[in-house]
Amino acid sequence: MKIRLAATLVLTLHLGILLWVAWGLPIGPAEAKNYFTGHDLVSTLMHLGKELFPEADFLNFRLPFLFLHLINLYLFYLLSSELLKEEKSVIISVLIYLFLPGIVSSAVLASSTGLILALYQLFLILWLKKRRFVAMLLLPLFLLIDRSCVILYFALALYALIRKEKVLAGWAALLFVTALWQYGFSVQGKPKNYFADTIGLYAAIFSPFLFLYFFYAMYRILLKGEKSIIWFISFTVLVVSLLLSIRQKIPIQDFAPYVVVAVPLMVGLFLQTFRVRLPQFRRRYLYMAVLVLGVLLLNTTVLLFHKPFFLLMKDPEKHFASPFYFPYWCAEALKRAGIEKIDAGNSEFAYQLRYYGIAPGGNLVLSDRPGRESKKVSIRYRNRELKSCYVSKINSYGN
Repeated sequence: MKIRLAATLVLTLHLGILLWVAWGLPIGPAEAKNYFTGHDLVSTLMHLGKELFPEADFLNFRLPFLFLHLINLYLFYLLSSELLKEEKSVIISVLIYLFLPGIVSSAVLASSTGLILALYQLFLILWLKKRRFVAMLLLPLFLLIDRSCVILYFALALYALIRKEKVLAGWAALLFVTALWQYGFSVQGKPKNYFADTIGLYAAIFSPFLFLYFFYAMYRILLKGEKSIIWFISFTVLVVSLLLSIRQKIPIQDFAPYVVVAVPLMVGLFLQTFRVRLPQFRRRYLYMAVLVLGVLLLNTTVLLFHKPFFLLMKDPEKHFASPFYFPYWCAEALKRAGIEKIDAGNSEFAYQLRYYGIAPGGNLVLSDRPGRESKKVSIRYRNRELKSCYVSKINSYGN
């Protein structure tokens, strides 16, 4: 009863903080571009939120994705209940999922990740409940979201072939070919050192120590453990992403949703290992858990309460959130200078300015370097100048 009450309080605090972050975080580069040029489901949801809540600052276009996050939390609870026996284990699994930096980011940003997670978790729940025909009927819906379905269909087809499930193998193979035809899948280029970058991205999504243990858990299950459908898909996606990263930079958002859902398997392995030890030998496992979860909590706290770091960093442009804030602060500075129309090029930055009411075009051009007779526009936060942009007339810029 106590752990359930504590989990409820943590969940309430979690949702409150997410609402606060989503309300104050300016629109991101990818979000702005998709808002003005996209025709997919993500763009549709963004416009729907904007129309329903026009006065809610940056929260309006993100509200549908916060609602999706709630659905995903419930689905993850149901999925964890299928994989773990005790309620305490299920709650621990859900709490870890709550604090994953990748999950927190997907909750407050308008992206396809929440849609993928919802559909994928629903598929897994139906499959584990032996409602496999209905589960297979869900699979074509992934084609409507984005290209990440390619790797899912590949993993499913491989799983079905190994398990000799002919119907699933044929269905997944057909969907895999369809996804390749619709989206393509690029594997090209000379080998480059993106492997370490991909490991770093996974470490950022999980937090470093948690990802190390997660990787160990997946490997341990490979050697001696039950290789369920959730393990097989997550392990296949993880391995494929790492192999591809040897040759090219991969879009981590296409792979991560299928990996993080395996968190209950990691929790189950840890608790099983902990319980079989005698009490006098459990202490080091407790220390390890405290360290891993402490670093996870620290990472997520920094992610959520990131804004003050603009004042502490020597080079604020290296702040991970600068692509969100700098265009907003620049737009505010341009408005104070009486500029409502400017040429910022055909870039995501221009779409962000457009969202803030700075229309493209006119006889002025915006650049990050000075031109002849250019006017300096300072990007500031709490009276600290973080960056400078320069406004010039088109016929004088660069002369």
